[in-house]
Amino acid sequence: MTRKTLALVLVSLVSLVTGVALFQIWAPARTFTEIQSTSPEPPQSALPLSLTEIPLIDLQGKSRKLGDWKQPILIVNFWAPWCVPCRREVPDLITLQAEYKEQIQILGIALDSAENIRSFADEYAMNYPSFLANNYIPMYSAVFNNRSGALPFTAIIDQDRKIRYTHTGIISLSVLREKVSELLQAGS
Repeated sequence: MTRKTLALVLVSLVSLVTGVALFQIWAPARTFTEIQSTSPEPPQSALPLSLTEIPLIDLQGKSRKLGDWKQPILIVNFWAPWCVPCRREVPDLITLQAEYKEQIQILGIALDSAENIRSFADEYAMNYPSFLANNYIPMYSAVFNNRSGALPFTAIIDQDRKIRYTHTGIISLSVLREKVSELLQAGS
């Protein structure tokens, strides 16, 4: 190893350690559970729009609203075709949509081009619609309480059109079934 390479490696390591130390000092302390799952009580009145008025752009460029779906439970899933955890989660969402087809509607909001989303949806035989995130990402993050902006991110909305559960990261089919069952029982 040459002296230049050794010096570069040493400077990189010092920078990395300094960055991690500064992050630990200034970042708010949060547990893994806080980051992973929440049952939010967002200030619904402070939102710029009611959830039913949230705009969605379909893959053909047409405008829709979250309120266009009448199923008792809506599951809004933020994903991207290039996101490996998202790719692992989609089969469970497909299964859930098939199991509860009259009672829930899954709506995917994807971060990619319409062409890439369509190709992915065809490859996976997705049985629920996906929409383009486009310039709405900041609004979606605020409205759905996705503070980290991480993918995948799932919000479950009840029949009163209030967010009752959010989850950052891959959400298992068993957790989805449990949350849907709880909301359906509460609404009966």
